[in-house]
Amino acid sequence: MTSAAGELVSGRYRLVEAIGRGGMGRVWRAHDDRLDREVAVKEVLVPDDAASGLRSELIARTEREARAAARLRHPGVVAVHDVVHHRGVPWIVMEFVAGPSLGELVRTQGLLGWERVADLGVGIADALAHAHAAGVVHRDLKPDNVLLAGDRPVIADFGIARLLDATQHLTATHTVIGTPQFMPPEQLEGRRVEAPADLWALGATLYAAVEGRPPFDGPTLTAVITAVLTQPAPASAHAGPLAALLNELLEKDPTARPDAQAAAKRLRALRGTAGGPEAPARTPTVVVDLASAPDPGPDRVPAPGTGHGFADMPTASAVPDALDAGPRRTDRPGPRRRSVLLGGLAALAAVGGASALAMRQFNGDEAKAPPPWTALTGARSPVLTLAFSPDGNILAGGCQDVTVRLWNVADGSLAATLEVPPDPARDDYPIEVREVRFSPDGRTLATGTNGPIPRVHLWDVATRALTRTLDRSGPVSYPMAFSPDSRTIATDGDDEILLWNAATGALTGTTGGDWDAVTALAFSPDGKTLAIGDEEGTLRLWEPGSGSEPKALKVADSGLQSMAFTPDGSAVISGGERLRLNGRTDSSITQFGSERAEWVMPSPDGDSIASVAQVDGSTKLLLWSTATRTVTGEAGLGEGLGSVPVALSPGWERLATGGDGDSVRLWSFSPHNPPGYVHTPTPTNSAG
Repeated sequence: MTSAAGELVSGRYRLVEAIGRGGMGRVWRAHDDRLDREVAVKEVLVPDDAASGLRSELIARTEREARAAARLRHPGVVAVHDVVHHRGVPWIVMEFVAGPSLGELVRTQGLLGWERVADLGVGIADALAHAHAAGVVHRDLKPDNVLLAGDRPVIADFGIARLLDATQHLTATHTVIGTPQFMPPEQLEGRRVEAPADLWALGATLYAAVEGRPPFDGPTLTAVITAVLTQPAPASAHAGPLAALLNELLEKDPTARPDAQAAAKRLRALRGTAGGPEAPARTPTVVVDLASAPDPGPDRVPAPGTGHGFADMPTASAVPDALDAGPRRTDRPGPRRRSVLLGGLAALAAVGGASALAMRQFNGDEAKAPPPWTALTGARSPVLTLAFSPDGNILAGGCQDVTVRLWNVADGSLAATLEVPPDPARDDYPIEVREVRFSPDGRTLATGTNGPIPRVHLWDVATRALTRTLDRSGPVSYPMAFSPDSRTIATDGDDEILLWNAATGALTGTTGGDWDAVTALAFSPDGKTLAIGDEEGTLRLWEPGSGSEPKALKVADSGLQSMAFTPDGSAVISGGERLRLNGRTDSSITQFGSERAEWVMPSPDGDSIASVAQVDGSTKLLLWSTATRTVTGEAGLGEGLGSVPVALSPGWERLATGGDGDSVRLWSFSPHNPPGYVHTPTPTNSAG
């Protein structure tokens, strides 16, 4: 049966029009009837004659790759909202992005100036750095997979190329999947494809934008592949100062290419030489009186008829069309791809008195005044995760360079640097510290790393010494949670939850089954229940030692990204596609608004909940009243930062945020001011 406009997918997504088709599937513009928003829906096309085993594997791979892409939360990456089943196949629900693709822009307008290409390159490289830090490689980056939301580039189809590649290898041999002009030598030769492959593709993409044609081309597929494998990168006539970086990105040897973070830094420097700013200006931080927030107005709603730029990926039979990627006459535009950027949140109405985060707005002459936060310095790479010690005196930051930085909160000084040992299985594999957790007694710090075999390490906070590595025959991974008495630590173990004796490192218990990837763990205040959240929006409540199976509650349509119990233990706060309060005993579900909650934490008195959301490329902290389920305050934490690590001290006196370079911002925090009251906090110290 062929899908048609008007069809309702999974009882929620109403198809409006088909806006693109490739070897992997068909993309539709659709309307989310539940949330009243436009989305892009990719219909995965499974061959009618596929054997049952191949069909099952294709469907399973689709879901795995969509889950991997859904972990990416960055303004430069098209967001994956959901994966649903309809008529026996998975459909991937994604952000709807407005604007043409970079490829379409070059085809219709001709080559772009090197300054603009460098600007676009910063956003693309930043997005790749975010993806690579999460262990996700695109594998098919090219101009047609870069959408333009105004001046902001957004990368589409993360993970789908790998899915298509793996599927085609099941059905055909000696088949090239993707667009060969933008594929690095190692990919064309069938070698392992890792992050450096995306950097080659970045170089080829920027070259094509500045020159109007790909760096390697030819009349046949064989000619293109031969050029990529054997010929040096051609000189660029229009790249100006960009040329040196393009040559490095197009090195045949993957180890000789700069990584995404280094490429972004180089591109920012080039922007500076062109007279532009070193980094994008950031919107001032301000507390908004939500009761008087302006209506966004009809101009904030995407106009119908704009479309989506999800690029078609050619199959083997489509390769000749893919080779026609050179410059085109501007009077012969290519087909308009349709896209719409998911708009900002509507104005939120504040009801009743409750909490408000007090930040100060700076503009005009006030711009010279000291900011309302203190910069904690000393990190040498981006800080990916943050946690306060139970007494609020130490802030731990897990870093991209596999270190943990400990700061004294009182004076902002760097107290210690913990160096996580390399993975003995692959000491050359780039790993990062992705989660840090203090034990409730403050004596132990647990750190979780990614890598070929994820690890959890335990450290003595007093001596700063590594005391043990939780080990078994298989991954021991984050998320992780300490029991209230600090005696037990729960970790993920690949389809099962592992319980460890925190003092001895001995494995004391497990539970699991055919679960989806675990995304969050939290112990109840009495220590009797462990809450387990997964990527499919299932909340499981397990009583370790009881002999009973976990109680499963379907509470959301997608992953529970963060969880915490209310202070009285009566309910579980879950973040993800919504902020929700789930009853611990009666299975009741209370939904808070319609904003996505990437991180959640209750106030000590239980009257408020803090959550973090992305709104129009800005990261915001929202404060909710548990009584009225309304937003009572908000504060901007930064523009264009993507997913920002956030931590609140246990007593809610301090807020720590990362995501802006290598420093951490420490804010004074006041949770009991009424909405609209703008407090001018005194910086906690003058460091940084």
